[in-house]
Amino acid sequence: MEVEFTVLSDRREGLLRGLGNVVIQSGFTLLRQRMSSLESGIQLWLRVSGREECLLELEERLGSHPMVLSFESEHQVSPNGALAPRPPKPAAFSKRPSGGVGSSLKAGGNAGPAVGQIEAELPGLAKEYPRIFPRLLSMHGKLPDGQVAASMEFAGRRVGAWVYKRDYALGGRLDMSSALKQIALPALRNLLPTDLKENSLRIKNNPLCMPGGHCRNGDFFCGFLQGLLEESGVGGQVTVREIYCRSEGAEDCVFEIVN
Repeated sequence: MEVEFTVLSDRREGLLRGLGNVVIQSGFTLLRQRMSSLESGIQLWLRVSGREECLLELEERLGSHPMVLSFESEHQVSPNGALAPRPPKPAAFSKRPSGGVGSSLKAGGNAGPAVGQIEAELPGLAKEYPRIFPRLLSMHGKLPDGQVAASMEFAGRRVGAWVYKRDYALGGRLDMSSALKQIALPALRNLLPTDLKENSLRIKNNPLCMPGGHCRNGDFFCGFLQGLLEESGVGGQVTVREIYCRSEGAEDCVFEIVN
């Protein structure tokens, strides 16, 4: 299949190279591109081809890229060349992303993140980091039903990518094991007490998952770790899932990272 994307960014330098790498890493081929300047920023139009089952991954990677303010996947191009409309899809605020935090889906069906609400909170999260849990808890309570999980993960991705750029971007490229030890572990320890065992991170006293709540709310940390590690360039798709949760009686919240 072929798909057209229109991307808005605040930076021209490195934009095509950066997003071209995203296209390739998601299993697509870049066919054509066009860049223009607008009052609101830099607009990059891309036509790409690849497998339909990889489209969601590509959209999520674009949405989490630190140079992307927003994007639309406006058309799906069929093999005969006809254009079928696709709904607009919002993306990261700069992940989700230059100098500050910009402004996956689980329970709640196919509802995506409440992008506008999350973007409005991101500058505050940047200002208050690492003491962000009061704001996260307040934000969590204000999110629309059905969009909580996707929105918290969206916020986590943006914050994780920003933390990598702020604190770790000058380091060399690492393999996954080294990235967990040298990036993910210290980044999480800046937020909460955390231990690492092989490919699992154990977070203690997670205020987003309260004992006895019987409701996993680890979406922010799943997004945070994914944004942090993918931004570090470990290679391949990074998958993070919460395998134990203290809201369900576990001693700590445990997150497994698969590459």
